[in-house]
Amino acid sequence: MAVDLSVDICGLTFKNPIIVASGTRTGSSKHILKCFEHGAAGAVTKTITYDVMHRIQPKPRMHVVNPEDALRGRFYSFYSIELMSEHSPEKWVKEIQKIKRESSRHEGVLIASIAGRTFEEWEKLARLVEEAGADMIEVNSSCPHIGEKGALMGRAAAYNQQILSQIIRTVKKASSVPVIGKITLHGANPVELARTMFSSGADAVVSTARFQGLIIDVDSLKPILWGGFGGYGGPWQLPISLGWTAHIMKENFGKPIIGSGGIAKWEDAVSFLLVGASAVQTCTAVIIEGYGVIQKMLRGMTKWMESKGFQQIKEFSGLALEKIIPLERLERRKIFRVLVDSDKCTGCGKCVQLCPYEAISLDENSKAVIGPECDNCGLCVSICPFKALSLETA
Repeated sequence: MAVDLSVDICGLTFKNPIIVASGTRTGSSKHILKCFEHGAAGAVTKTITYDVMHRIQPKPRMHVVNPEDALRGRFYSFYSIELMSEHSPEKWVKEIQKIKRESSRHEGVLIASIAGRTFEEWEKLARLVEEAGADMIEVNSSCPHIGEKGALMGRAAAYNQQILSQIIRTVKKASSVPVIGKITLHGANPVELARTMFSSGADAVVSTARFQGLIIDVDSLKPILWGGFGGYGGPWQLPISLGWTAHIMKENFGKPIIGSGGIAKWEDAVSFLLVGASAVQTCTAVIIEGYGVIQKMLRGMTKWMESKGFQQIKEFSGLALEKIIPLERLERRKIFRVLVDSDKCTGCGKCVQLCPYEAISLDENSKAVIGPECDNCGLCVSICPFKALSLETA
C-alpha cells in the first residue's frame, strides 16, 4: 500500500508536508505554479506590501558562503538582502486569482504573506488577499532583517509583543481564513512569540525565520556586495530552528507548528515532523538547487516511511519529542570506551592533537592508543577523518 503523505493544517488538507516559503521562488504566479508542478503541497507568496522602498531590490543581493559545499549538498550559508515582492498589492490580486484558477489540478494550498506599515494597511492587505482567493494568510514578522525599531512590519515588529499581538488581532478580525504567524529567531524568544501569537488568535505559527547577519571584506575594509546587513541562513541553521521548534511543541499550545529554517534534504523535513511539526517550509534549498529539490525531498521521505513501515505521517509525528532527555537525566558516568579500528587508522595524529584530555597517543606502528585519561567526550570519534574511532559502552 502506498504511503499517505497528506497532513491537515487548520482544516485544510495539504497533499504532503512540503511548503515553499515566501521568497524569490514564490515571487509571481509563474513561480508558485512551478512549485505546485514540482510537488509542493503549499506555497507562500513573496511578501505583499504597500511600501514601495521594500519592493525595489538591492543589486547585488545574494551571496553563498562556501559555494562548493552548496553544490555538493553539504553545509553552507546563504546571505542575502532580498526584500519584499516587487509587485503591488493590486497586481497580486490578479496573480492570486491566476494561481487559484490554474492550481486546482495540483491541489496546491496558496498562502499569502503580507506586511503593513500601519494597522490600517495590515487590515487592508488581509481583506485584499482573502477576497482574491488566498487559502491562508501569513503574517510576516520576521523579514526584512533591517528596519526601524518600533516599526509595524518585519523583524522590528517582533521586538514589541504588544504591537505583534495587535497585528495578529487586526489580521484575524479582517479575515476569515486561517492566519499564520512567522517567528523570528533574532532578538526575541521564539517560545514567547509563539505564545503571543496564539493568545492573539493565530491559527498556526512558522518556526523559524533566518538571522540577521553581516559579512566584512577584510581587503576592502567594508561589508561585501550591497554594503550592509542582510539575512543569514542555510542548512547550518537547522539544529537551532529544530531546537526552538521542539521547545515550542513542548508548550502544548494545541495548534499547528510549521517547521522552517535550514531545511535542505528529506532528512531535515522528517526531523521537524519527528518533533511534532505539522509541515515544513523550505526556501533557501529551492533557491540554490531549483524546484527539483522538492521532488527529491518527497521521494526520500516516501522511501523512509516505507522502510520504517509507516503508512501515515501521524504515525511518527512527535515521536522524537518524547525521547529528548532533560538536563538532569543526562548520562554523567564514564561508562564508554573509544575503540580503534587499526585497519582504518592512518596515524595522521589529528585525534592526538585535538584531545582536550591528552588521552591519545600513537604506538610504534603509528596507530591511535586511548589512555585512561579519556573522559568519553566523543570529540575524537566525531572528527576522525578516516572513521577509525568509535564509541561503545564499556
